[in-house]
Amino acid sequence: MRPDQERFARGLWLEGLVAALATLSVAWPLTNLLREDTWVVPAVLMVALVALSGAVLRTLDVPPTAVALGQLFLGLAALAGTYLRETLWRGVVPTRDTLELMGSLLAQAGSVLQTYAAPAPTTQGVSFLVVAVLTLTAVSVDSMGVTGRAPASAGIPLAAGFLVSVSNTGSAMAPWYFVVVAAMWLLMIVQQGRRMTTAWPSANRQESRGGSDVSQGPRTHRGLAQVAGVLALVASVLGAAALPHLPPTFFGDGLARNQDARTPGSDAGDVAFTETMDPAQDLRNQSRAPVLSYRVRSGALQPLRVTATQRFEDGRWEAPERRSGDLLPDDAPLPDPPGLREDVPVTSAEFEVLGNELEPPHLATPTPVTELRLGGTGYRFDPGDSTVVLEGAVESYQADYLNLASGGELPAGIGDAAADAGAFEEDLLALDPVSQDAVASLTDEVVGDEQNALLAAVLIQDHLRTDGGYSYSLELEPAAEAGTDDPIGGFLETQQGYCVQFATAMVMMARHEGIPARMAVGFLPGTTQPDGTRQVVASDAHTWPELWIDGLGWTRFEPTPGLRAGSPPSYALSTEPADDVTPSTAPVPEEITPTPEPAPEPAPADRSWTDDVRDLLPALGRALLALLALAVLLTLLPLLGRRHREAGVRSADGPRARIEGQWLLLTRSLEDLGVTAPPPRSPRLMHRHYLAGSTLGTPGEEALERVTATLERSRYAAPSDLSEAEADRMGEDVRTVVDAVRHTCPWNVRANAALIPRSGLEGLREGARNLFRR
Repeated sequence: MRPDQERFARGLWLEGLVAALATLSVAWPLTNLLREDTWVVPAVLMVALVALSGAVLRTLDVPPTAVALGQLFLGLAALAGTYLRETLWRGVVPTRDTLELMGSLLAQAGSVLQTYAAPAPTTQGVSFLVVAVLTLTAVSVDSMGVTGRAPASAGIPLAAGFLVSVSNTGSAMAPWYFVVVAAMWLLMIVQQGRRMTTAWPSANRQESRGGSDVSQGPRTHRGLAQVAGVLALVASVLGAAALPHLPPTFFGDGLARNQDARTPGSDAGDVAFTETMDPAQDLRNQSRAPVLSYRVRSGALQPLRVTATQRFEDGRWEAPERRSGDLLPDDAPLPDPPGLREDVPVTSAEFEVLGNELEPPHLATPTPVTELRLGGTGYRFDPGDSTVVLEGAVESYQADYLNLASGGELPAGIGDAAADAGAFEEDLLALDPVSQDAVASLTDEVVGDEQNALLAAVLIQDHLRTDGGYSYSLELEPAAEAGTDDPIGGFLETQQGYCVQFATAMVMMARHEGIPARMAVGFLPGTTQPDGTRQVVASDAHTWPELWIDGLGWTRFEPTPGLRAGSPPSYALSTEPADDVTPSTAPVPEEITPTPEPAPEPAPADRSWTDDVRDLLPALGRALLALLALAVLLTLLPLLGRRHREAGVRSADGPRARIEGQWLLLTRSLEDLGVTAPPPRSPRLMHRHYLAGSTLGTPGEEALERVTATLERSRYAAPSDLSEAEADRMGEDVRTVVDAVRHTCPWNVRANAALIPRSGLEGLREGARNLFRR
């Protein structure tokens, strides 16, 4: 091979082109997430710059680490010149204005991506963010897959970039997006695998050496691997299309993935609300973006009910099936609450929503709701579970609902009559067969001989909320997980869970007592804002049981303890009636003060970049301390490693001891490079071990031959036959062998040997042992 051809081959130009195309294939799905394609040309230019600079630097035989740093520097410089040029001093040096503009662009991008539905507008900030991410991805893919000769590991940054598009699409992504990325990644692997395989039969092959000639057989294995890779790819695509997809495990989705979300010029967006009946992910959501903003003009605060379910199967609640034939006609007047006696003192309360980000058909209101004013949007009502079904998006609305009269008491006889099982659907009284025995045993113990349904429900509620020793936690024990055989029994045993577990347990215990029960899903009342309104966020998601009580109808209870649960309603407070007194509940609390109209507030002062930096100082301090500790460790370990490797040479006295010390230096140095030390055998057998376990060129093999010959003479020849010159020559040969192995190792192995050598860890342990011996 001519010198110019050798330099071109060293640059890996074709491999760099494939890596660049793989990076761009990751960006292809972004064309569906962003409205304008203004980011495409800068992204292609940046990726091409990274690929071209990497090939040029490799052609010049620059060290791998310097190649990656050079690509990163050129990519960031081009990025700054494209988007931050006006803030650069003399068009080159970044200034404080550069940092401020970069922060402003990133803040703008974050605001757009959290606000707008796909496709989102491609503002300058969004374009900057996308191009920056693709530039860093290109550097990672090229450094790992081309410069580092590890194309398989390049799949990590490719997958990370691809998942950005997948997780924000909001619907199933077309399979060809995945096929293209997977095909490009496989092409990177096949391409470099072919280069290495075709090099094996050469005169100075370096990939393997030994009794078995590697040029025979690997081509068959390579073909088999390619076929297996293609079959795995096809199976993954077809399997994903054929297998059923599990529903999401959350119902408050605020990532602006729906098609009806905010559009330019509007003031509010929508939040998805899917009926999975388990708000665990929303309870962990740290976002403070409001789902609802509302005010209550009169009446007591209540949770905001959205939907309900009565079917519990296979250890989880099933979303209700709403057949259109079971719904009331469009905009029909809402019926009176079923089962509510006329002598129960109630008052009407008013609820006004100022901002709503729930997707239709969902609507959040207190219950029981008696009238809706939606401002032009239609609805239908499901009398089966008292749920409002919207027919379109609504940004604001008003509702009237019923409250027990302030200071009133329930009339006598509430809850005395047992429910007529024939008047309710079977699901409302169905027990989970797996946990039936555990539920029955606990319920009989808690309720005892109580016959009044209301008081029995209060006893169950109090046991779960206060008396039974249960604790609130989003982290479930394995026995209570939804995928186990008996999640209800597991919860009753571990006594740890969140609202779903508490509501489920109360529903089943009530059903055991013959009380129809179902589980409602919605939100807690939220928090009061400075202007007097209340805001509900995703983490306010909540579930609670609704029981049928004679005289009250469907009645809310609150068995969940802790701060992330609602207060029990007044009729569900514990009572201790005398034996000869008709049971009644405690008085209803006084009405809350109506929410005042919002008063204008002074606009907050604009934050400067110094304010942001000041807020970040604690975190930056901790990060700097961690980096300092890491830097000390990375400085100490190589020094300890060198001392450990050269221990035999330093303590040597005479040529024979120096030769043994040099052999110890060789074995420990090669161990740092991933070559296992040979067992204690003859020098010739150890020579064969190193030939078979390492990649050496001709100079390295000749040096290893001289090293083992010198070691053999030192062990078997007379001491007088050895000279200091032989020990010196062996030291030079040891360095030659180590350099030959290091030159053929992947960049990550070389980096590990330089920064975190195994000999350094051994030296650290040896130093600790010596210290403790003292």
